Amino acid sequence: MKYKIAVHIQSEVQFFSLEPLLNRLKKPPYCLDVIVDDLVGDVLGFKEMATKIYELLLKNNYKPLKINEIKNKQYDICLTAYVEEKIKANCYLKFEYGTLNIKPSLTYTPEMLEGFHGFLCQSTITRELLKVYGQTFPVDNLRFYKKTRKKGNKNSKKIVLFAVTYNGEEDIKELEKAIKTLKDNYSVIIKAHHGTTYLKEHSKKKDIFRELADEYYGPEVSLSDLILKADVCLFDNSSAIGEAMYVNVPCAIYAKNLDYFKLGDMHTTQYWLVKAGVLPWANKVESIENIIKKAMSKENRIAQKEAAMMLFPKEFKTGTDGYLKVIDYFLNDQTAREYIILHDYVVKQKRLEFRKEKEDNERFRKENEELRQKLEVAEAKILDDSKKKLYKLADKIYNLEGRIINGKG
Repeated sequence: MKYKIAVHIQSEVQFFSLEPLLNRLKKPPYCLDVIVDDLVGDVLGFKEMATKIYELLLKNNYKPLKINEIKNKQYDICLTAYVEEKIKANCYLKFEYGTLNIKPSLTYTPEMLEGFHGFLCQSTITRELLKVYGQTFPVDNLRFYKKTRKKGNKNSKKIVLFAVTYNGEEDIKELEKAIKTLKDNYSVIIKAHHGTTYLKEHSKKKDIFRELADEYYGPEVSLSDLILKADVCLFDNSSAIGEAMYVNVPCAIYAKNLDYFKLGDMHTTQYWLVKAGVLPWANKVESIENIIKKAMSKENRIAQKEAAMMLFPKEFKTGTDGYLKVIDYFLNDQTAREYIILHDYVVKQKRLEFRKEKEDNERFRKENEELRQKLEVAEAKILDDSKKKLYKLADKIYNLEGRIINGKG
C-alpha cells in the first residue's frame, strides 16, 4: 500500500530544513508530492519567492506541483509550516524551520496552529509549549544532517556571521553602522533572510548588506553551512540562535528589545537565555564588539554548550528516523486515527462558536449603528423643535416689546 504524502515548501530555508527527509519519502511505501505556492503576480514579492523555490526543487531532481494543480487530490498526511486549506489531507503535521520560541506573537496564535494534529519539534522548549495545540514529538534538526564544522585559518581574521531577521525593529542606519564596526576587526559574512531578499519593502536593506559585507549570501545558500563556517554568530530576534547553539558555535544577540515578538505575558526563549547569562546581548551598536568577545570566551562557550544539551538532548538527535516514526504513527495507529477525528471535531466546534460569536458581534454592531442613527435623528428633531419654540417665544417677546414701546395695552 502506498501512502500519499504532501510536503508544502514556501521558501529555500524550509527546503533545507527537510531535504534529507524528502529523499526518504521518495521511496516506498510513500508517494510524495512536493507542493509550492502558485506562481502568481503580486506587488509584495511573493511571486519571486515561489518561483525561486520552484526552480531550486527542479534543480534538486524534484517535480514540484503548484497548489492550483492539486485541486482534486486528497493526501494521507501533509507536512507544512502553515496549514494551507487548498491542500486537502487527513492529517496535518507542522515542521519547524526555526528551533526556538522567538516570534510567538506571529507564530503561536490559535489561527496559526489549531489546524495541526501534530508538531515535529526540534527543541525541548517547543515540544512543551506546543502541547496546548496538539501532540508534540521530538525530532532532529536536519539542516545539519551529516555535516561537520569547518576549521578556519588561524592566521586570518575571525569570521563573524551576521544574520538578521527581515521584520525586526532595528533601523537600517544602525545595522549599517553595526556592520562597519565589525569589519574593523573581523571578516563579516552576511546572510540575508528570505523576507529581506524577496519582499520589495526590504530592498534597501538588502542593497546595504550586499555592499558592506565581506561575503554576502541570499536564501539560496543554507544558513547552517555558514554557521559551520563561522567563528562566532551575531543574530537579532531570530531563531537562528538555536541553530548556532545546536552545533556549539558561539553566538550573541544585537536587538533593541528581546521580547519584541512576545505573546501576552509569555516571554521569548532568547529573553530567558539572556537573563540566565547564556547569551550575551547588546541593544547599542557601541557594545557589539564586547558581546562578540564575551560569546567567544571559554566561560560563555561552556554555558552555551550546557544550555544546548538541555534544549537539544540525545532523544531528539535521530536523523530522519524520528520524522518517519511520527508519520507512520499517524498513518497506522488506531488511537492516532481516533485522535485525528476527535481533534477535528473539537476544532470544528470551536470554529462554529467563533463564527457564531463573530456573527453575533456583527449583528450587535449593526443594531448599535441603527440605534445611533435613530438617536441622531431624534436629537436633531428635538433640537429643531427647541429652535421653533424659541423662535415662537422670541416673536411673542418682540411683539410685546413693540406694543409697550408704541404705548399699546
